[in-house]
Amino acid sequence: MIFLGSRKKALMLLALSIGFVFLGSWLTTENPVLGWLCIAFFALGIPASLFMLRPNSTYLKLDADGIDVVSMSRHLKLKWADVDAFRMARIHGAKMIAIEYSEEYTKQKTGRAVALALAGMEGAIADHYSAPLEQVLQTLNEWKARHAGRKMSGQAYR
Repeated sequence: MIFLGSRKKALMLLALSIGFVFLGSWLTTENPVLGWLCIAFFALGIPASLFMLRPNSTYLKLDADGIDVVSMSRHLKLKWADVDAFRMARIHGAKMIAIEYSEEYTKQKTGRAVALALAGMEGAIADHYSAPLEQVLQTLNEWKARHAGRKMSGQAYR
């Protein structure tokens, strides 16, 4: 099963980023420092949203072996046994799916510890998909329950 990235969410990010860049440029006449900070911060959303619009740049693939999360050309491959649980979470009001790793999963220990200290979760799957996040979470938990005890097929996970 594959959840594709949402073009609608990418276009919304693009529109908001452009709008705040224009707001920042107007603000430079009133408060130059605040205006330029606004421009610098929200301008980052423009290339990010354009990248999200590229085909196959954002998706979540589930198979009998595990999950493959692709976002902004970053790939995260996890076996079902690497994860203890998926749950709904929020970071600064933004809904996400938190990943609770199993004790046996030893990769990225330092990064996971920092993420846990800063955000209260070791890993997360952002709300970038065309399906509602609640549906993605439910599907992840169903697939984990169904496939967690299976041996891996020939496909290698890093």
